[in-house]
Amino acid sequence: MCVFRSAGKKVYFTLLASSFMFPISVFAQCVDNEDCVSLGYKETTNNENCLKCPFGEYWFCPGKTTEEEPTEPETAVLGQCTGYAKNCKIADILYSDGSCSADVISGKTPIGVVVYIGGDGCGQALALEGLGEYQWLTKYGILLDIPDLPNYNSYPINDFDSCENTKTVIDYSYKQCSNSASECYPAFWEVYNYTPSSMPETKGKWCLPSGGVLESISQNKAAIDQSLTRINKPNIGSSSWWWSSSESNSNKAWYWDASFGNFSDGYTSASKNYSFFVRPVIEF
Repeated sequence: MCVFRSAGKKVYFTLLASSFMFPISVFAQCVDNEDCVSLGYKETTNNENCLKCPFGEYWFCPGKTTEEEPTEPETAVLGQCTGYAKNCKIADILYSDGSCSADVISGKTPIGVVVYIGGDGCGQALALEGLGEYQWLTKYGILLDIPDLPNYNSYPINDFDSCENTKTVIDYSYKQCSNSASECYPAFWEVYNYTPSSMPETKGKWCLPSGGVLESISQNKAAIDQSLTRINKPNIGSSSWWWSSSESNSNKAWYWDASFGNFSDGYTSASKNYSFFVRPVIEF
């Protein structure tokens, strides 16, 4: 079926497919390609037994699917949510090719251990090493509430936006501290500049874990440590306080106590100035 315009109205004609082109009637006024698309003319090249739409460059191919169904990626894309993580499990080893497995696979390079999988199939994996202790905010910065970063008045266990939080702080650091941005928010800049030797192309894709991701680490600590041990990488540990990317207010940010598995937002008005442990995550 095709569409012509007559006296300002759409008139529908039924055309039969054949091996020759149908001429366009001289009295017919052609309309835009969108009308062809709405009728199912979505092939953009000529094919055998296909009928060319009488206007535009579309072809109708009986028996062929006019729209491709979205396909699931075969592996994850490091630094980007593709939904592939739904095929993985927490504590799986994430490899540099984007695949994940509970087992050590010879010939593949581990890049992290899966620590969070969301209902949308997006996951995050913990780096295979810690970066040391850094301040959330240094004396070079002014204690301000970051406008686009949510404030959490209680444990931020529902904040899973590690990378969005990190990007927000990195962007804000330029506005607040200009050329000293990396000196103002060192914990965030350390993870942003993290460059694992096994996969240097992931630089700029690592993030400071949010409160909800740290909570997932806490709940699955034993299994995650087992995977880290299998690939001879440092365990989570039990004596460090880890910074999260979740903010409490202008003076405080949340951190996770690896010894007891709980959160605190500090006990002084300048808690962002404390140096706590930093270990990045990457989205996949």
